[in-house]
Amino acid sequence: MKIILSPSKLQSKGVIFDRRRQPLSEQRATFLKNQLKAMPYAEIKSFFGLKEPMAKSVYEQIHSVDVFVSDVFSMYSGIVFKEINVASYDRHQLDYLVAHGVVLSALYGVLEADMAVQNYRLDMTKKIAGLNLYDYWQDLVDDYFGNVATVVNLASREFSRMLKHYRGRMLNIHFVEEQSTGKLKVVTVRAKQARGLMFDYMVSNCIERIDDIKYFREAGYCYAEKLSKENDWYFVKHFDD
Repeated sequence: MKIILSPSKLQSKGVIFDRRRQPLSEQRATFLKNQLKAMPYAEIKSFFGLKEPMAKSVYEQIHSVDVFVSDVFSMYSGIVFKEINVASYDRHQLDYLVAHGVVLSALYGVLEADMAVQNYRLDMTKKIAGLNLYDYWQDLVDDYFGNVATVVNLASREFSRMLKHYRGRMLNIHFVEEQSTGKLKVVTVRAKQARGLMFDYMVSNCIERIDDIKYFREAGYCYAEKLSKENDWYFVKHFDD
C-alpha cells in the first residue's frame, strides 16, 4: 500500500532523517533544473506567471549556489503538510512513513520520505523544453507503482493523474461539508487540512487494514457509508458539528 500526496508550493528547510537517499532519478531532476537555470529572468517570470517580488525570489532560488538539502516531509510546508506531525513520530511510525508515504512531484517524479530534496517551484501543467511532464515521468511512475496492490489517494487531480496507467486498487478519499441547505460541498482549505489529518492518522496508527481508515474522526469528519462506493470513500462534516 502507498499513500499519495501532492507537493506544496510553500516550502521550508529542515531535516528529519540522519541518512537521506537520492531521488529515484536524480539525473532527470537535474535536467529539469538545468532547463530552468537556462531561462532568463523575463522568461522565468512569464513561465510561472509571477509578479514581483515572487518572480525575483523564484529566479534567485533557481540560481542559488548555497543549496540546503532537506528531506521530503521537512521541506513541504503547505496546508496539507502542516497537519502531518512528523516531529512527533517514533521510530516505528517513521519506518511506516518511509514504507508507505509518497509525494508526487513535477521535478522529482516520485518521492519517499527519506529522500534528499531541494526547494523548487514547478507544476505538472508546465512544459520544459517542449516536454510534457506527465510523459516525462510516466515510465518511472509506472515502474514504481507496478507491484503496488493499493494506493490511498490523498493527492489533487493534477498529481494523481500521474498514475493514469495504474492497474491496482486506487482508493480515492473525499472530504465534503454539509451546508445549511443540506447540500454537500468541498471547502478547499478545510479539505486540504483533512487530507493532512488523514495522512497523519494513518501514519500515527500505522494503518495496514484499509477498512481501519473508516475510523477516522478528525476535525468533525466521519465516514459516510451511504455516499461511499468501493473505490470512492466520502467523509462528511455535518452542519451541526
